[in-house]
Amino acid sequence: MKLVHVMATLTCLFLLAGCASPEAGGQGAAGNAARKEIVNPGGEKVSIPLQPKRIADLSGSTEELLLLGMEPVATGNIDYGNRAEFSPTIKERLAKETVNLGWYAEPISLEAVMAVEPDLILLGPLFNENLYEQLSKMAPTIKIPHPYYEWRKRLDFLADTFEQQPKKEQWLSEYAKKTAEWKQKLGPILKDETFVVVETYPQNLVIYSSTGAAELIYSDLGLKRAEGIPAPEHWGGIEISLEALSALHPQHLLLMENSENKLSDSKVWKSLEAVQKGNVYKISNVDNYNYSYTAIGRMQLLDKLGNQIVQVHGQKQ
Repeated sequence: MKLVHVMATLTCLFLLAGCASPEAGGQGAAGNAARKEIVNPGGEKVSIPLQPKRIADLSGSTEELLLLGMEPVATGNIDYGNRAEFSPTIKERLAKETVNLGWYAEPISLEAVMAVEPDLILLGPLFNENLYEQLSKMAPTIKIPHPYYEWRKRLDFLADTFEQQPKKEQWLSEYAKKTAEWKQKLGPILKDETFVVVETYPQNLVIYSSTGAAELIYSDLGLKRAEGIPAPEHWGGIEISLEALSALHPQHLLLMENSENKLSDSKVWKSLEAVQKGNVYKISNVDNYNYSYTAIGRMQLLDKLGNQIVQVHGQKQ
């Protein structure tokens, strides 16, 4: 009997999805509004509303949407440390009735997406791509071509898609201004000394060089990269041993760790110049994923790291 019930539920789901299909003529709340045709990376042509009213965001792009004046009715931008909550960067910006779809990097429920009656769905690369056909039967579905670690490209894409370039430029100008202010504050403190960005895991370390917090350190703030950092994999980092980290002789370290993966008892760790001089700045693994890879998060991370560096060096004086 349970199997019969499940099959009946799925049948109803996809019959409803077919009725909501753009090909079947259903255009949702934005049926009479301005529309635009886009071409997804797979070659699919999709007619989307330029001013969607009910976006279901499965792509991790909610922060960028909010900056462009677009609030989704459902999102997968979830607190990495507590899947029951929205990311701390957006939880105060969303309506109380906004639906939590679960973390976008984990399997998303089709039923949960359909329940919000979306007029547009955003799907990102790497995660849940196998759901595209089912999702596209519910509502027009955009495949955003930029993964979670390319927030600037994602913001550019969304601004171009929805013709909101002025809002994008305004926010980027604010971000550039804050970055310049922190560069001016940190320059006399850090001088020309070298930085390394590492994250701890139960069995290994990861060293970052081109995405997330490393992008903030090296590209945005222009701090000096330690020589010899190995070339990263496509996501911006690569596994490294503690001994290999020691060989880089970093003078400053951004350490991303949780309570289970402490390095403080290691003799190799204690021998690092940055550790001996007290030049270690910490955020948790949870903070890394909540703040490092999205637009609003990066703005807040600038202050988090900048204030920590100033505080650490102020205590030495």
